Amino acid sequence: MEEISINYVDIALRLALSLAVVGIALIAYRLIRSTIKQKIKDATRRQSAHVAVRNVLAVVGFVVIALIWLPTGASLTTAMGIVGAGLAIASQEMIGSLAAGVNIVLGNIYHIGDRVRVGDVVGDVMDISLARTTVMEVGEWVKADQYTGRVVTVANRAVWVSPVYNFTQHWGYLWDEITLPITYESDWQRAAELMLEHGQTYTAELQADAEAKLSKMIDSYPLKDTKVEPTLYLAMTDNWIELTLRFLVDAQERRGVKDRLHRDLLQHIQAEEKIAVASTTIEIVGFPPLELTQDSRKR
Repeated sequence: MEEISINYVDIALRLALSLAVVGIALIAYRLIRSTIKQKIKDATRRQSAHVAVRNVLAVVGFVVIALIWLPTGASLTTAMGIVGAGLAIASQEMIGSLAAGVNIVLGNIYHIGDRVRVGDVVGDVMDISLARTTVMEVGEWVKADQYTGRVVTVANRAVWVSPVYNFTQHWGYLWDEITLPITYESDWQRAAELMLEHGQTYTAELQADAEAKLSKMIDSYPLKDTKVEPTLYLAMTDNWIELTLRFLVDAQERRGVKDRLHRDLLQHIQAEEKIAVASTTIEIVGFPPLELTQDSRKR
């Protein structure tokens, strides 16, 4: 039976080279990170650069260490085939996440700072590694698009099986709506005028930038041309007239803008004698027959 000799010197040398590669990669990352911190002042761009450098160094380091430990000569191909087959069987989910990580970056699915929804998780992207994405959670028990304080980690492979909603990519704006029910006796023309005026006030500064970015999107994608100015819609119901204001808002400022709009509208409507906010009313049209009986027993 052939004896297998172990070359401890060779193993020690390979281990030392591997540690040297790790050390060089860490030093290079710290130096590049320091340079990026000095050169790039924008926090989002700075974090994106950090992530890109880290991922590149991780891939290069892994490849170099793999080459150090793989055998040389004719057995290299065989060894790589065995290692590849083993990894494919034992780490399918990890490989899926790594491939998804590459797809996220190269496919321009989302970036650092984007507000996204992946599966059931909604939040602002804080970090994108090769295997997972870290977000600051938005919503959940908070009844609006605001942080919950929880940091959520999502495996990158989720982008293969779940739709990805990007709230801020390409132009960073959303259309939102507020609804105001008023009575049929109210001056609905005046109410509509007030709502449009307030919508215009809160979106005037956004319209030029939003329209320019929307036009750029329309040039790149088959989208219908649409207005960025506030629009009012009216609907008649059984109980009231429903006025709906559609307006443009920064994707990460929805709750604040809606709060200010509601406050201002409430103040102006209260000052208008001919506008009354409607509420649900219940009209009782009949009662069941009632029978009163007198107890003949004496106490």
